Amino acid sequence: MTPDNYILYMPPVILCLVLVQWAGGQKLFSRATLGHLFVGTLWCVTFPLLYSWSYDNPWFISLIRNDLLMGTGFYALSVSFCALLYSVIRHRILGICLAVLAALIDLLFLFIPATQIAYYVTYWHSITPASLMALYLTDPKESIDFLEAMAGWGVVTLVAAGLLLLTYLFYRAHRLHQRAVQSAPPSWRQKLTLAALVLYLSSYLPFTIFPQTSIILNWKEVSDYVEETQKYASTHDERYQMLTLDAAADTLAVKAPGTVIVVIGESASRNYMHAYTPDFPYPDTPWMEAQEQSPSFTVYRNAYSSWTQTVPVLEKALTEASQYNDKEFSSSSSILDVAKKAGYKTYWFSNQGRYGEYDSAITLVAKTADVAEWADDSYLFTEKYDERLLDFLDTLDPTENNFVVLHIMGSHIYYNNRYPSEFNRWQNPDGGAATNAESYANSILYTDDLLRRIYEYGRDRLHLQTMLYFSDHGEDLKISHNPDVFAWTMVRIPFFIYTSPAYDREFPDRARVIHAHRDTYFTNDMLYDTISGLLNAPSNHYDAAQDLTSPTYRFTRDTLTTMFGQVQIKDDPSL
Repeated sequence: MTPDNYILYMPPVILCLVLVQWAGGQKLFSRATLGHLFVGTLWCVTFPLLYSWSYDNPWFISLIRNDLLMGTGFYALSVSFCALLYSVIRHRILGICLAVLAALIDLLFLFIPATQIAYYVTYWHSITPASLMALYLTDPKESIDFLEAMAGWGVVTLVAAGLLLLTYLFYRAHRLHQRAVQSAPPSWRQKLTLAALVLYLSSYLPFTIFPQTSIILNWKEVSDYVEETQKYASTHDERYQMLTLDAAADTLAVKAPGTVIVVIGESASRNYMHAYTPDFPYPDTPWMEAQEQSPSFTVYRNAYSSWTQTVPVLEKALTEASQYNDKEFSSSSSILDVAKKAGYKTYWFSNQGRYGEYDSAITLVAKTADVAEWADDSYLFTEKYDERLLDFLDTLDPTENNFVVLHIMGSHIYYNNRYPSEFNRWQNPDGGAATNAESYANSILYTDDLLRRIYEYGRDRLHLQTMLYFSDHGEDLKISHNPDVFAWTMVRIPFFIYTSPAYDREFPDRARVIHAHRDTYFTNDMLYDTISGLLNAPSNHYDAAQDLTSPTYRFTRDTLTTMFGQVQIKDDPSL
């Protein structure tokens, strides 16, 4: 934007402020209008300042023009409206009620900049579309967990007390404004000017300026994304019909009938798993470590997630879209589609909620299964333990070919809510059970035992032919998995594949590749192709170069990325 573009806005803004001061009878920095000025100023500077501090970039007027106009416009509108109202209504009780209402309105308009400030002092980073996405898909229960974990109820109580104090100060400012207006009532010309300002600003600000402010543009990016994902369901049947296997008679379901189980973990980081990090002080993966000695198990040492949040990660892991192609989620085939084509009855069993105003990308995929069940069939995060999913396995017919996805809560914050008391093996004498390393290790220990139980159930009762486990993303014990404050612990994930003796007999070459790639580098957005290969079900929507079970898998440490291409795996300081 050139100076000619934004200089055009300066005369109207200056004229508006002059008219407000003349018609309202109060100077710009009058004590009577400090409440309006405070809120307006925060709208002007909050996003530009926090963005500048986060990215060490200078202010660009083209980026923040609408923030400045919104803050200035709010000040002018609220001062004009209140002055006009206070000049007409002089009744004492009504005046008090109006002052209370005006104070609450100020507090309401303060919510957006205050939320940005609270986020910044928590993470030392401005809000981004990624963090807004998490907010968009967060339910009330998870919000409460987050507040308690990151701030604690003491801080929450102090914030609540601060808001009450601020409301009172707003109220006092409005009472002062009332007295100032009523002691020197505006003339009919001033009232007419105030009315004109109110009419113009109340139609211009909400419909023209507010939608173009920085924070709302970020929010719109998120809502546009969610709207786009909803197309997945409406076009699914057509996509499914177009999916064609290369050799339907050679799939795993035909060659070695039985059950396939995919377990999706939550917030499990290799950094805090003894199987991957032997110097981690808590032996929290005894079963996985024992299976590493089995020729049927391959525990991959160098797996990474493609992002640090569940929905964006699984949107790619479950479908053919990845960091390395230009395919969109809404037009992609899924692992459930491939499994159905390969001859399986598909199941999705989840211990996570169907959260959000709309179905998330995960739920949209899950609903395409022949059977989809949630431990808590609601839009809330559950506090039921993941072993609840074992009950669903009882509903499977062992004589059929079953493809089962189990989505667990794993080590989702609060860690100490994720396991029963018998797994509370390690405690920290300093407390902080919700987020400390000891509770996290207990949650990993519980997941390790759950994986054992799932495997043994499938092996003993369901003719288990292959089982795959991976985590959606990792976790940092200080800052969880916020993409705005990236840490490598957030993307280092566990990953293993089990293949049965029957599998190894029918597909000896693939089995050898699976084991040979133990130390190969991999990101979980390529799981769609990997699972297609595992099922021996290549199709017209399959890329062997992204299939870890294929000898033509082409990626290396130097070519892989995470954070959707923003970070190179070769830069991991642990390598």
